[in-house]
Amino acid sequence: MKITLISVGSLRKSCVKDAVEDYLKRIGNYCGVSSIEVKEEPYSKKTIKAVKEDSLKKEAERIRKLFKPGDFTVALDGGGRGFSSGEFAKFIEGFMLGGAKNIVFVVGGPYGLHPSVIEAANATLSLSKMTMPHEMALLVLAEQVYRAFTIIKGEPYSH
Repeated sequence: MKITLISVGSLRKSCVKDAVEDYLKRIGNYCGVSSIEVKEEPYSKKTIKAVKEDSLKKEAERIRKLFKPGDFTVALDGGGRGFSSGEFAKFIEGFMLGGAKNIVFVVGGPYGLHPSVIEAANATLSLSKMTMPHEMALLVLAEQVYRAFTIIKGEPYSH
């Protein structure tokens, strides 16, 4: 099985980038893993609603081109399903036991994901009821994927 993390925009804060890379390396001990950054459209505080919508559509087109037949895609969205860490581990383990080839998690940019990405996904996931920066969402996701594998394997990291 392989896990792919797709995110809009590049990680700008070196501390977040280093932490995400560390968790990706750790996940790599359990399965194949990759991280793909999709170009973020320019936004500003003065960006009007129509421009934001157009920008989200352009990001969505780039994201959906990365989906491959047979992928199980999970879009991160505030309205998605929430899990405890143990429930998330069972979610991941179900794919492992079911012979899934690739789970793709998609993290949107500063304005989230276009509805077409959410509709194209097989599932939606909410990391928290709280809003967080998209860079932090990617870090939390990477940590929780790693934690899921330690729970599945019964390793001490997960407490």
